[in-house]
Amino acid sequence: MKLNVYSATLFLVLIASLYSCSNGSEKESIDKEAVDPAASLNTNFDGKIFSIPSPVQTAMLIKELNLPFDQNILNPTENSRNYSTEFKQALNLGIYGTDLGYCSLYEQKNSALKYLSVVEKLTGQLGLEGAFDKSFMSRFEKNADNQDSMVVITADAFRKADYFLKNAKRKSTSSLILAGGWIESIHFACKMNAASNNAKIKERIGEQQQTLSTMIEILGEYNKSKQNDELITSLKDLKTEFDKIKVNYTYVAPKTDAKNKVTTLQHDISVEISDDVMSAINTKVNNLRESVIK
Repeated sequence: MKLNVYSATLFLVLIASLYSCSNGSEKESIDKEAVDPAASLNTNFDGKIFSIPSPVQTAMLIKELNLPFDQNILNPTENSRNYSTEFKQALNLGIYGTDLGYCSLYEQKNSALKYLSVVEKLTGQLGLEGAFDKSFMSRFEKNADNQDSMVVITADAFRKADYFLKNAKRKSTSSLILAGGWIESIHFACKMNAASNNAKIKERIGEQQQTLSTMIEILGEYNKSKQNDELITSLKDLKTEFDKIKVNYTYVAPKTDAKNKVTTLQHDISVEISDDVMSAINTKVNNLRESVIK
């Protein structure tokens, strides 16, 4: 596994201003070398850095394993009308952003546009319109037939989210969006593992052991009006199962790109998860997600 050290990246700006506006009818030219959609996201909250697989990364793994697109694992778009509090809107913005990445990777144009519309709606409800390019919907539509463009646009959007939120001093909101995206990603992984019992997916799940601990800490630190209490309790309960996973790391020398002055930290990882622990994680992740999307 490779961890590329970026500044904090969240799921909010899936319809953000990624590139300069295009007024023409031609599809945009996307430089795929500018962003690695398979890279983990590394987020920084007050100096605490932790890694999380991007929704695109998890979806790419699922597709790489030749697993079919499954509409049933997504949060139905009609549920968005039920989210009237900032807490629910932020959590489900992370969830819908993850669903959008999944639809985009599988070239589900109609579904992707529906999820994009929901993401746009939730950002408006959260008062975050100022971060978004009004022309993005039409630009996304122009690229909806180009899988590579959709994936890179979505992945790059993750890397642009933190700037707006942190500068707007919305760390409580950003932590909830991050949590929602993580919950949906781990939900995807658990559903796919249950269907295929795949070693790579189990590895992806096991890698989240430390991420879960750090997420609990972050949600506790930015717990406005104690709104995160129930979510934190559920995550701590899930952590009791993750603590039973055995994760082994083998050091690999860092890779340095002298030209771009970027160092990539690397290591090999192996994960051991018993069937009983995996079953318990499946159940608790499902219950947690259901409580978030209802």
